[in-house]
Amino acid sequence: MIATVLRPQRLALLLAAALGAHAHAEEAARLGEILVTAKPEETKTIDTRELDKRGVTDMSQIARYETLVTVPSALSGGANIWDGAGNTGFNIRGVEGNRIGLDLDGIALPDAAPRPDSSTLNSFGVGRDYFDPETFREVRIGAGSTAADSGSAGLGGKVSFVTKAPSDYVSAGKPTYAEYKAGYHGANHARLHALTGAAQLGKLQALAVAVHRSGEQVESEGSAAPNPDDWNSDALLAKLAWGLAPGQKLGFTFDAFRSEHERGFDNKLGTAYPQGAMQSSRTRRNRFSVEHELAAGPWLVESRAYVQDARVEDHTNAAYVVGPQRYARSIDTAFLNKSKGLAASAIRQFGADSIAFGATVEDQESRRPWREDRTVLASGAHQVTNKNRMADMDTLKLSAFVRGEYVFPLAGLRATLAPGLRAEYRKLEPKNLKNYVIAVPGAAKEVKEGSDSYLSPSLGLTVALAPDFDVYGKFTRGYRMPTAAERTGTYDSFSYTGAGNGYATLGNPNLGKESSNAFELGLRGHASRWLMVSASAFYNRYKNFIEYAAQPADPVNFPTITFGLFRPENIGNARSWGGELSAVADLGKVAPELQGFSASLAAGASRGTLQNQRTGKKAGMNSIQPYKATASLAWDDPQKRGGAALTAFHTRGKQAEPEVAAAQAQPAAYFAVPSATVVDLAGYWKIGKHAELNAGIYNLGDKKYWDYAAVRTLAAGTTAIAQAEIERQARPGRHLAVNFKLTY
Repeated sequence: MIATVLRPQRLALLLAAALGAHAHAEEAARLGEILVTAKPEETKTIDTRELDKRGVTDMSQIARYETLVTVPSALSGGANIWDGAGNTGFNIRGVEGNRIGLDLDGIALPDAAPRPDSSTLNSFGVGRDYFDPETFREVRIGAGSTAADSGSAGLGGKVSFVTKAPSDYVSAGKPTYAEYKAGYHGANHARLHALTGAAQLGKLQALAVAVHRSGEQVESEGSAAPNPDDWNSDALLAKLAWGLAPGQKLGFTFDAFRSEHERGFDNKLGTAYPQGAMQSSRTRRNRFSVEHELAAGPWLVESRAYVQDARVEDHTNAAYVVGPQRYARSIDTAFLNKSKGLAASAIRQFGADSIAFGATVEDQESRRPWREDRTVLASGAHQVTNKNRMADMDTLKLSAFVRGEYVFPLAGLRATLAPGLRAEYRKLEPKNLKNYVIAVPGAAKEVKEGSDSYLSPSLGLTVALAPDFDVYGKFTRGYRMPTAAERTGTYDSFSYTGAGNGYATLGNPNLGKESSNAFELGLRGHASRWLMVSASAFYNRYKNFIEYAAQPADPVNFPTITFGLFRPENIGNARSWGGELSAVADLGKVAPELQGFSASLAAGASRGTLQNQRTGKKAGMNSIQPYKATASLAWDDPQKRGGAALTAFHTRGKQAEPEVAAAQAQPAAYFAVPSATVVDLAGYWKIGKHAELNAGIYNLGDKKYWDYAAVRTLAAGTTAIAQAEIERQARPGRHLAVNFKLTY
C-alpha cells in the first residue's frame, strides 16, 4: 500500500542516512523571517511558528483566524457516490475555487476538478490536498488579482506555500540539527510523527523532513454522525544545497506526499443504495526540482527546472437497486496531472530603485478517466462503461512578467511607484477522444486545439508618511483563461448503452476569458511605538464569469440529447467591495508591568452582487463570506520560556440567496447559517533547551457552529434528510490539540 512507504521506522532510517549518526545542535533555528518592502501589496504571512501555535494539520486550519479568508471543502457524501471529498482551495474576499492561484515553491498545484454532472462549475469532486503543512516554512496569502510576479496567477487572490530549507536550521557555526515531533489533534483523532534533520559539511547543506499522520473523520457537534473516514498520510521533503562559489548556489529538491482514505458514505443509505457506498481514495504528488541562485553585485538571478506528478485515484463500491434489478457498482475515477517546466527570474537594484523580470514555460498533461464495471447480480453479466469526465488534454503555458519600483519625493515624502505587467499564453491540445462522450458523437467533433493569451497590467503607489508608516493604493487588471475541464468537461445519462436519448452536460470550446479590475487603498505600520495597524478598502469588478447554462435543443448536432443540454458560458458579471482592519498592541510598551502581554484585533466585512448576462437577473454574490472579527490576548515570556493566548472569533450569520447564474435545480431555500462566537485557548512551554510543548483547547465553549463556505449550498432543514445533512456538517465541539517537539 502507498501509505506504508514512509512509516516512522523508515523515516528514522532516511534521516539517519541524511544526517549521520552523531547529529548535535544547540537550539532550534528561527524560521519564517519576513522581508517588508514598500510594495503596495497586503500579503498575510503565517510562519511555521504560528502554524504550530494554531495546531494546523491540513489546509482547512490555516485560515482559522483570518478575516475574509476561508477554506471551502467538498463535503464527504455531498455529491454522487463516485465523487471524493477534501479541501478545494481558498476563498479570498468572496472569490474561490480555481479563481485563486495555489503554488508550492513557485510551482502551480493542480486545479480542483469540477463536477460537470452537478451543472455548476463551483462544485468539485476532487480537491487540492497535495501537501502536509509540517514541511512549510511559511504560507503567504495575497488578496485581489495577482500582481506581476512569478508563480501561479489568480483572478481573486493567490496562496503560496514555501517549504523549509537547510539554511533555516544549520550554518557554519551550527553544522547539525535534529528534531522529533509527536502530536495529536482531537478534531479528527489525528496522530503525528515527524522527523527533521539538517547538516552542513563545508559548502554542502542537507535537509530531510519526514512526516506521518493517521486519523479519522472530522468530528461534528451536530446530532448526526459524520461519514466514516479512516486515513493516513506521509510526506517527505529532502533538499541539498551546494555553495558553488561566493554568491552562487545550486539546489536539489525532492518533495513527496501520499495519502489514503477509506470512506463510508453512510448518508447515501436509501432505496437506491441500501448499503450506502464505500470509497478508497489515493492521493500522491512527487516533485523533483533543480534550483540555481546567483547574487552578483546589484543582481539576483534565480532559475529552476522541475517535474511534478500529482494524481488522485478513487475506487467506489456500492450495491445499487433500480426497480426490480439489483446491481453491484464498481467505479474507478481519477484526476491525473503531470507537469514539467523551466522558470527564471532576476532582480536588478539601482540604488533605491529596482526592476524585476522573469519567464516560465510549462508543459502539462491532464487526464480524468471514469470507468464503471456494473454487475447484474441475477445473471452475473457485466456492463462496462468508459466515459471520461473531460477530454485528455496537453497544455503548453508560457508566462512572463516585468515589475519595477521607482522611489521619488512627493510633497516632501518618500513615495514608491510600482508598475508591472504580466503576459501569459496557453495552448490546449486534446488527445485520445475515443472515450469522450461515446453516446454523443457530435461532442468529440467540437473538441479542438485552441490557444489564448492576455496582458495583465498593474500599478501601485506607496507613500511613507513616517519611516514605519505607509499609505498605499493599487490597481490590477486580472484574467483567468478557461480550463480544460470547463472547455471539455462532460457527463451524460446514456453512455451506459451508447444508444437512446437522454440529457448531457458538455464543455464549451468557445469560452472566453474571465477578467477583473481590482482597486485597493490602505495603510499600514506603527501608529505609535506600541501600536501597529493595518487597514484596507477594496473594490473589484469581474466580467464573464463562467457558469453552466441550459441550452435549447439542437437536433442537428445532438439529436439524442432530448432531455436537457447544459454547457458553460461566460454569463456572470460580479462586483464586490469591503474592508479589513487589524491592530496589534504591545502592552509592555504601554506599562512596564505588562511586559510580554499583547492584544490584537482584526475584522473584515464585504458585500457583492452577481448578475446573469443572459437573463438580467441580479442577486447577492453567495461566495462572499459573512463579517468576521478576531480578538486575542496573549502573553509571551520575555525570557522566551513559554506563553499563552486566548483567542475568540465571531462570524455573522448568513443565508445564501437563490443562484442567478447556475443551471442546476435549487432547493426552495438554502440553510441559514447562524452566527457564532468561538473561543480558543492555546499555549506553549519550552522545557529546557531542547524540548517544547504546544497545546490548545479549541472551541472552548463547546459551541455548535458551521462554516458558511462549506455548507452554504445545503438545503434548509425542512425535511429529516436535509436536517440530518446540516447536523452532520457542524464543526467539531471542544477538542484538544497538542504537539511535543524534542531537538538535539
